[in-house]
Amino acid sequence: MNDDELLRRELRGAREELVRKHARQSDDLPASTSQLPLMPERDDAFLRLALMSVEDLETHIARLERDLTDLEDGIDRPDVELE
Repeated sequence: MNDDELLRRELRGAREELVRKHARQSDDLPASTSQLPLMPERDDAFLRLALMSVEDLETHIARLERDLTDLEDGIDRPDVELE
């Protein structure tokens, strides 16, 4: 799997987790600092997203979107040395 696909999968997982958290907040359920309900629709690779706050998820999503745009625009990764 290439970097583009990995970023898209993580972005999708982060957005889905953000929707879950917003729905949970709108249902007025008591908030807990560690919410990790194991739901079948969650991608096991991204369970760590369930531990993020809404604010952290929003920041993470913005970073993923920026990284994906950079990758699509052909911007070099900073960890790759120029030859």
